[in-house]
Amino acid sequence: MNGNEKVTPGEELDERTVSPEMALISIPERGLSIEKELAEIEKNVVFFNRVKIIALKMTKPSDWVDMGGPYLMDRGAENVAIAFGVDISNLALKQDWAEDSKGRYYTFIATGKAYAKKLGRYVEDIGVCSQRDKFFGMVGGVLKEIQDVDMANIRRKAVTNLYSRLIKRVIGLMGVTWDDLGQAGIKREQLQKVEYRGGQQGGGPARASALSPEHQARREKCWKLILEISGADVKESSALLDKLASFGDKKVTEIGQVSSDKWVDALYGKIKKECAAKGIEVGD
Repeated sequence: MNGNEKVTPGEELDERTVSPEMALISIPERGLSIEKELAEIEKNVVFFNRVKIIALKMTKPSDWVDMGGPYLMDRGAENVAIAFGVDISNLALKQDWAEDSKGRYYTFIATGKAYAKKLGRYVEDIGVCSQRDKFFGMVGGVLKEIQDVDMANIRRKAVTNLYSRLIKRVIGLMGVTWDDLGQAGIKREQLQKVEYRGGQQGGGPARASALSPEHQARREKCWKLILEISGADVKESSALLDKLASFGDKKVTEIGQVSSDKWVDALYGKIKKECAAKGIEVGD
């Protein structure tokens, strides 16, 4: 068989049916093509790792919280998005209903697209929030009745979750590790560690409370808003609580000490004013 002859479908190729020219040219070209592709992939890996570290260097320790792992808060993500020219579009929101042994409940699903102009990168994603969200839909570990859940909060949370995921994915900030933060000069001990147990921060035992279920949820919201105002900075959040949580001659040092419905309402009113001054949505 010479180099100009064709092989019919199903005909087996072996050393005798491959010309010297095919052996020398075809196989090496395929190998070179794969090598080029692998080299290009390696370059992309190095590039996106550099992008990640540069993006992390644009954040501050106060943009992060330790929730068992590093978590970038919305404000920090938005600052990085501006630097990389992230454009979010095609936002849509729908409500899905489901039912289980605990009853009927709804989930809001937000969808959208993000394009990072500086990277030439495009992604799509979803953000969800359920009526059974631990912060908005539960009190003391017990699910609220459907009519007691603020639906507007669930919608907003779904959209916020979408924006956060889109920004992090298009820039490459999903799954950030402590080592990544370390390369950007941010140490774990600089981060506020956030846990919610009975409406208080930290890992100690939850305080007994005579608060109504509604005010237990409001007290938790007070602490979350304080963290938002202060950027989750340990000293700033404690100082803000110290400033706002004074009731006559009584001052408290942690959110769990706000132990009456009246005190919770008073604190909540002060926090709402602080949020209004800083342009932070309270959501009620």
